[in-house]
Order: sequence, then structure tokens, then C-alpha cells
Amino acid sequence: MPTATAKAAPSPAPAAGWSNATLDADSFRSLALLVGESCGIVMSDLKRTMLETRLRRRLVANGLDSFRAYAALLRTPEGLERERQAFIDCVVTNQTSFFREPPHFEHLTVEELRRLAAGGREHGLRLWSAASSSGQEAYSLAMIADRASEGGRLFPFSVLATDISLRMLRAVREGVYAAEEAETIPAPLRQRHLLPAPDGKGGFQIHADLRRHLRLGQINLMHEQYMPGQVMDVIFCRNVLIYFKPEDQLAVVGKLCRHLRPGGLLFLGHSESLRSAELPLRLLGCNIYERLEG
Repeated sequence: MPTATAKAAPSPAPAAGWSNATLDADSFRSLALLVGESCGIVMSDLKRTMLETRLRRRLVANGLDSFRAYAALLRTPEGLERERQAFIDCVVTNQTSFFREPPHFEHLTVEELRRLAAGGREHGLRLWSAASSSGQEAYSLAMIADRASEGGRLFPFSVLATDISLRMLRAVREGVYAAEEAETIPAPLRQRHLLPAPDGKGGFQIHADLRRHLRLGQINLMHEQYMPGQVMDVIFCRNVLIYFKPEDQLAVVGKLCRHLRPGGLLFLGHSESLRSAELPLRLLGCNIYERLEG
């Protein structure tokens, strides 16, 4: 009697818009180098799987079947020009939340914000979220500025939200978030600034009255100079310097200082620190720095 022979199951087909390509070591080194040149982010070998996962859709979008071909595309001037923004949008980390790192927001009391606004004189209060990601930090700043200014009646205020990723900036403009993200927003601010999301899926949208105080712009912190268009009273640049080399960290903070008025405040992430006497900054605590004269 003949015996049945088991047949190997066919490999699952990749999902639509997805690739099963594997990121080889040479292609990873090439792509990691480009990440550093484009964003200043240092990618160790530990980030190889993450990069492979994030870039697989870009292979499909470009009709490519390997990361080697994708790396070759980015090495051509035409390919880099066409693909650069999508590449950056895929590789940058966008982890954030409302009122993240509470000691920073505890420092920005109503009285402190009014003091800073008075120092800004006629322009009121100007705040900058310099790596805004999807906007939770920028809207957190707008909420406390709105409270301190009594809805803009005591002084005008504006929040500049900038990021290297255009995809993130589109999310900031929409101001729509998942319902669970509201948990870290103080109840009085939730009641004043949150509306049900227009898609009816249970999330929320930031009220248009607050969104109108935001300005959006694309800024790559690795560029030679920034053009925020204003001198700032408060700058938040948190949890992004940790991805840069030490010399790039100092260069970025030095450029931010050029746009921070004397007496203004710079906020860095809890795991970031500065060790340079050349910067015109005085540490107040909790990685909060005051801009000095000169």
C-alpha cells in the first residue's frame, strides 16, 4: 500500500503593501549611515530589526524586492530627492504623550508663565516644541498657556510645533488622538479643550479655539541654522538629543539658544544633560535651563 507523503506548506504570501525582504548587514550599514547624515540619529546594530520592519513598505512602494536595491536607490541623487521624506518619516521615532515628564509642567505654573509673558513684552508668550512628533507636547504647552492667559485675554500666546517628519506635522494639524491619551490631561483642561473625534471612533480632537494658536513648520535639527521666525520665551527639545552624537547635541542646543531670549527657559528630556561651559545656560533643575545674557 503506498504511503502518503506530507507536502511542505507553502510560504505565506506577504500582506498587501508589505514585503518579506530581509535587511542584510551591508544594506543596514548603508541605510544607517544615511539616517545619520539626514537626521543626526545614530543607529546601532540593535536597531537593525526595527529599521527592517519600518522600511518594508517603502520597498513595495518603490517596486523593489530587496533592501540592497532600496539602499542603491537612495544612493542616486534622483532617488534620494524623491524618497528622502518618506524615508525620514519611516525611521524617526515618534513616542510622546500629553504632559509627559510632569516636573517640567509643574515648573510652568500660571505665575511663571505670566512672568515669562511679561518679559516678552508686546508679543506676549511664545513657546516652541522643537521636536513635536504628533503634537501632544505642543498642545500640552498650548493648554497651560491658555490657562495662564485666561484664554488669551491677559496676553497673546503662540506655540510653534516643528518636526522633521511631514507625516507627524499633518497629525499635529488634525489634532485627533486616541481616547486613552486623554488620561494624562488634567480634568479641567480636558473639559475645556477636547471634543469628540469627527470620525466617530471614540477618540478626541483638540478644540479649534486652541488649535488656532499653533504654528507648524518643518525643521531638521541637524541643519546649519533654524528659522523659527520668532525669538522664544520657552523651548522644549526633549528626548531627541539622546539619539545624537555628543558633539551634535551641543551644536543643536547652541542653535536653539540663538532663538531663546535671555531669561527664557529651555527644557531637555530627563535622560539628557549638557556638559559645556560655553553655552549661555544656567541649570535650574530637572533639566530646565535659563538662558543667560551674552
